[in-house]
Amino acid sequence: MEIFNNLIDFLESHKYFKNSLYDYTIAFFIFIAIIVAITLFIHFVLKRIKIDEKETSPFLFTFFSIFRKRLVYITYALAIYGALTYLTTPEIVTKIIDKAVMVYIALIVILSLTDIFKTYNATSAAHTGKNPIPAGILTIIKGIIWITGALFIFSNLGYNVSTFITGLGIGGIAVALAAQNILGDLFNYLVILFDKPFAKGDLIQFNTSVGRVEYVGIKSTKIRSANGELLSVSNTDLTKTIIHNFEMAEKRRQVTIIGVEYETSVEMLHKIPKILEDTVRSVPEAEFARVHFSAFNSSSLDFELVYFITTNDYVEYTKGVQKVNFAILDAFAEKGINFAYPAQRLIKI
Repeated sequence: MEIFNNLIDFLESHKYFKNSLYDYTIAFFIFIAIIVAITLFIHFVLKRIKIDEKETSPFLFTFFSIFRKRLVYITYALAIYGALTYLTTPEIVTKIIDKAVMVYIALIVILSLTDIFKTYNATSAAHTGKNPIPAGILTIIKGIIWITGALFIFSNLGYNVSTFITGLGIGGIAVALAAQNILGDLFNYLVILFDKPFAKGDLIQFNTSVGRVEYVGIKSTKIRSANGELLSVSNTDLTKTIIHNFEMAEKRRQVTIIGVEYETSVEMLHKIPKILEDTVRSVPEAEFARVHFSAFNSSSLDFELVYFITTNDYVEYTKGVQKVNFAILDAFAEKGINFAYPAQRLIKI
């Protein structure tokens, strides 16, 4: 006991920077105690809370996982802060420590929140193949988190945030007037997002262009055309046009004009509509609509055939049309019906 008392006397008698060795020792034990306490809390409480990814909301599972991971970084900040506040330090140093810890923890919280949304999106996309939060909305969410966090930090650092917000509002009006096109594209991005005229991966036609949507951004939409080049179309221009979304079609319509020779007998001409109808019905992918003798052309007698291919996939649609065309060729060959082609007949007089 006497040795212990002598040790304490020795530690208290030696002072450095207004703190005795005894104070530094207590501060060190406070540092260790906080780390041990939070580590035990993580190990015996948080790790024992079992959250099943399949049974829990994906967002809640992501939030809890990242919270548990980021808590380790906050632990050391709190431990250092607890140890330093026990010691006697100059007022300016105390203020610096307070603000530094506040900024550090605020940044950890900001990074954690942005990481939660980013990880949730990536995890859901890996499981379902789709992003629950569109890329543009995710960017906006991150921007709001960072702006809110920055305002909180500056406010706690002693800056007058209300004056800044007022100035931002006045400046925002000027920026809005100068950036009407950008804001228009942003608004139309939200229109595309919520109205859903198309989605990533859809095959669409707008004006005279046809392509597959690769990316829907805040300002523009990227479309890979049938020729292979990448089209970048502003959201405003895109929403002003009529958009044909082939992915939403349950079936595709095909109109074919079939011309036969004038030398074809009248009896056979009466049979051709039935032959064409039976031929289309014989193809499983095709759905017959109508057929009729439509016109006396200059070099052919024309029949208009209309049918549907029961798919929204363009490649499968072309394969279906090919099957119908081959079936018509076989049927006409069997019946001895000849297709017409432009020709001239010379008559000697």
